[in-house]
Amino acid sequence: MAAELVSKADGYLMLRSLATDTRFTLPEACPLKPADGTGGEARFRPTSPSPSEPQAPSRREQPLAPIIDAMLLAGGHTMRGIVRELQRKAGSACHGRDLRANVRARLYWLRRRGRSAGCDSKGRICVQ
Repeated sequence: MAAELVSKADGYLMLRSLATDTRFTLPEACPLKPADGTGGEARFRPTSPSPSEPQAPSRREQPLAPIIDAMLLAGGHTMRGIVRELQRKAGSACHGRDLRANVRARLYWLRRRGRSAGCDSKGRICVQ
């Protein structure tokens, strides 16, 4: 194991492991030899890239497009109403996202696919 000498006192050596950053003591009479890299076996393998910080479990966010499309095709919703329903239905997936821009993007792609989109007199978005 590769180690660095930290201190020497009262017949003991204080060493620090370079692999795990652990400190341990050995008596001065203990035989030590330099590491040559050929005779040893690497027994210490870190389980995570950063052992001091646990990683958060990865979670897949719910896509917003199916929810937006369903509300647009159903009709009867204003832009504010669609944004409010999105926050209610997919709350965790909405953090840090511009929901109004997502609704405008879905309207754009529905128009590109041959649908007509507009607003009625009360401001509700209508898609045919």
